[in-house]
Amino acid sequence: MKKIRVFQAFKTTNPAPRRQSAGVKRRIVPGFFPKNLGTILLFLLMLPYLITFLFGNVKEGGFGTAGPGRGEGSYEGAYFVDNLTALGNETIPLEIYVADQLTRSMEEGDELEAAKAQAVLIRSGLMTGVSSSGENAGGREIKAADEEYGSRALSELALDAVLQTKGVCLMYQDQPVNGAYFAVSNGATRNGEELSLSECPYLKSVVCSRDFLSEDYVSIVSLKEGEFHRIWQQIPSAGDRERENLKNEAEKELGDISIWRDSAGYVLYVERDSKLVSGERFRESFHLASSSFHLSEEEGEIMITVKGAGHGLGMSRFSANEMAREGKDYTEILHYFFQDVTFTKFE
Repeated sequence: MKKIRVFQAFKTTNPAPRRQSAGVKRRIVPGFFPKNLGTILLFLLMLPYLITFLFGNVKEGGFGTAGPGRGEGSYEGAYFVDNLTALGNETIPLEIYVADQLTRSMEEGDELEAAKAQAVLIRSGLMTGVSSSGENAGGREIKAADEEYGSRALSELALDAVLQTKGVCLMYQDQPVNGAYFAVSNGATRNGEELSLSECPYLKSVVCSRDFLSEDYVSIVSLKEGEFHRIWQQIPSAGDRERENLKNEAEKELGDISIWRDSAGYVLYVERDSKLVSGERFRESFHLASSSFHLSEEEGEIMITVKGAGHGLGMSRFSANEMAREGKDYTEILHYFFQDVTFTKFE
């Protein structure tokens, strides 16, 4: 169990030019200029072709092999990610970008089939943003603004998972799904309809019976009452439309606080002194691991006991790894977490 205590308290200068000493003559190399002017011009004309030959183009084979020890394979395809950062634009093969995102979200000891399931979800989420304006790519481009791209060396497991699922997407009614995943559930995933996610009918609540084994399953945040009140005052109130979503009966905690939960136990709304805030706003403001929490008081401090880590929608990564250890492949894992979906291969 984790317990967290929250406290809110070349200047460059140009060197002076050297004076030529008296009596010293400059040496001029004979025969270089203008005699060899044609050679210089020819070199300048050939320079772009030399650069292209030596360094290649990422769209024409920069990642044309599967990498050392992986046999034949290619990460190229018709789709590219056009990533805009503070340094400018870069065009990245889709599969390499998927491997990069997967590397950044994986943990040591992850199973290959779980990694493959996650690779499919990342790819599917990216494919929902495909535009057909990729004139320079000779295919289709996906817009991104990812400053963290390239911050970690691609892991071998991520590269294997991406190569073995290359082009595979999870589909609902012939459209790529928005592939949600998170670290650890509170024991079950959330139902998208209870969060008014009508565009994601494939997000149904399923049991994650082994997530309690995760070291991140429970965490506790403790605050002084004054600090709790100060943070609460800073949270923006929910609108009247959100208040209309209060259908089930609220639970009372700490006497004057009303809490509405969904069927999986995640907090939808919190109300105190007639102020209503969403569970996710509460989670962000108090830096909680998830919005599945309970409030209590102990020795003059307010204790927030949290279960799970992440938003709770889609695939639990911990459960996916447990299923992979039991022999399930990535298609079985994804069919468990996403309802009425199919698989297709784009390239």
